[in-house]
Amino acid sequence: MKANRPAVPLRKNVPAKPQFQKTGEPGFFLKNKELFLLTLVLIITFFIYFPARHHQFTNWDDSGYVADNPYIKALTPANIGHIFTKPIASNYHPLTILSLALNYQVAGEEPFSYFLVNILLHLCNIVLVFWFAFLILGRNRPLALFVAAIFAVHPMHVESVAWISERKDVLYAFFFLSSLIAWLGYVDKRKWTLYLFSLVLFLFAGLSKPSAVVLPLILFLADFLYKRKLNLALIAEKIPFFVLSAWIGIATIYAQLNETVVSIRNYNLVQQILFASYGFFIYILKLFVPTGLSALHPVPVFNTSLDLPVTYFAAPFIVVVLTGLILWSLKSTRILFFGFIFYFLNVVLTLQFMQVGSAVFSERYTYVSYIGLLICLAWLMNRASERSRVNIGWMYAIMVFFFGINTLVAAERVPVWKNSETLWTDVIAKYPGNDGAYNSRGWYYLTEKMYDKAVPDLTRAIEINPRYLFACYNRGNAWRKQNLYRLAIADFNRALAIDSNYILAISDRGSALFALGILDSALADFNRALKLDPAYAIGFANRASVLYRMGKYSEAAADYSHALAINPGDAETHLNRGVAYSSMGKWDLAINDYTFMLKSSADNPSVYGWRGIAYRNSGALQPAIKDFTEGIRLNNADPMMFLNRSMAYELAGMHQQALDDIATANKLGANLTEKEVFSSLKQGSKQTDEGKKTKKQ
Repeated sequence: MKANRPAVPLRKNVPAKPQFQKTGEPGFFLKNKELFLLTLVLIITFFIYFPARHHQFTNWDDSGYVADNPYIKALTPANIGHIFTKPIASNYHPLTILSLALNYQVAGEEPFSYFLVNILLHLCNIVLVFWFAFLILGRNRPLALFVAAIFAVHPMHVESVAWISERKDVLYAFFFLSSLIAWLGYVDKRKWTLYLFSLVLFLFAGLSKPSAVVLPLILFLADFLYKRKLNLALIAEKIPFFVLSAWIGIATIYAQLNETVVSIRNYNLVQQILFASYGFFIYILKLFVPTGLSALHPVPVFNTSLDLPVTYFAAPFIVVVLTGLILWSLKSTRILFFGFIFYFLNVVLTLQFMQVGSAVFSERYTYVSYIGLLICLAWLMNRASERSRVNIGWMYAIMVFFFGINTLVAAERVPVWKNSETLWTDVIAKYPGNDGAYNSRGWYYLTEKMYDKAVPDLTRAIEINPRYLFACYNRGNAWRKQNLYRLAIADFNRALAIDSNYILAISDRGSALFALGILDSALADFNRALKLDPAYAIGFANRASVLYRMGKYSEAAADYSHALAINPGDAETHLNRGVAYSSMGKWDLAINDYTFMLKSSADNPSVYGWRGIAYRNSGALQPAIKDFTEGIRLNNADPMMFLNRSMAYELAGMHQQALDDIATANKLGANLTEKEVFSSLKQGSKQTDEGKKTKKQ
């Protein structure tokens, strides 16, 4: 049996290492120069991406993966169960989310730790690419070094490393390549431990990103390269891989059944072929000419197929010619076929045969697929050197030049991912007519309270696409946050004319109406929002604010309780419910809510004042005095705080202290007599909060 195992010989079509004139036994460095150079590549790559230490999260998916993802905040059994059974950020990739959860346990929302893990995974992948290429290219170290070096610094890979949301790319690639290397070891040594290792690593790859499902086909591709005879045994050994592949695919589809991932655009068959062919070709072109790079490459605007750029019509023919050349190359080598089909299998699921979203191609999809093309390129360069008898030094010079160019371009691309402003400004520079880029940059300005920049960007997005729902809604929010409520309502109405059930526009229009004092209309909007989503916590909190303003304190408290049943950790809603309880004279319940608020906002003097009033009215005078004193420590310019403490002092029999506080309050502008202050004690103090706002989203 051992004599019949398939070997992995240095095939005649994969040239051996270039021969050098022997001048004696080479030293340690010369014998291991490729490994030293690989180390240099790793160092250069680290410094290319190290500026990411100053980067921030972007508003392109990062919030869904980290900031707004409650399931990574604590590694509880419930959260881990959710991670492995439910989609997050419209995808099923539990190991990716688990890795982000581990990041969060270490560094919270500090961005650099997330970038650092991405960078370290990329460095590991460079080593794995070297190893994989070394095995595929007949154990040729120089060629493997070339493949790994270009993989390391190619600008098309910046998106996968410098974007936190693409943790799935670098993580799945790590397991994917490890699985392939283990498989090649199994083929060579026939050790079943390597077989099982490959299978487990494949499972990890699939749980990191579903794109790994193509791995079983690549195993057959490796069999073809190594000239393993196709028989039932060869097929049987792949069955566990296909079973896992099917399970991962089904789990992904099932997880997304109730998820709206992205919009699907309907194009005819000719257009679909043009888009897919263009994507397949443009990825190959960008390998050699990495220019015009952008986070987004939108589908060109056209009325008929004939409006498309000529490149789209040339692409299918170029693909056919390339495929023909690859098939022709089988007469002399299997390497080119292996590399080309490796590229095809890893990119085919991303080609726009069915147009999903607004991008015709995305740079991140080259992260693994380029390995196949680089293997082809390395073999061709080596073959050209042999055939033309060119000094191998010249070939190395070309490799170094290509590496240098890619390094410079990659170093320029990394700062683009610094934050949402730099990211979308770059997209706008490449595609000035793209409405999505203006909306995303406007949204960033909106969240940063840079309203003078947000409104022009959002207006430009609406000018490009008058029916752009999110731009209309975002501009409405920009007006609302500037207290321009009627302009806000107009934009919310515009958004609702596009989608009458868009719950955020309904709810925020209610908030604007509330601010204008149009309470009946505000209440109607919040009722409608809750009808659309009975679990909408913000809707309950906002409706409660309207009911409170109407004097319906009991109903308001009930709505705040509904909101807290959905989101129990919301401190602001606890505060507002405490105000409602105070207005009802339920002082003990109010004190509980104020205390919860102070756990997250211990430096808020107003909350100490409200709790002090609740303590005083419930007869707990010493805790009341303590709270008023703390409120004064935090803000000694508030006359009401001194007046409230003076009443507590008076009730506690500390008359002189009460008079001193009244005197201080009058110096701060209160202008009240002792009689006016203490007369309210006969009727009982009531807490009011006329300036209370609705809960902001």
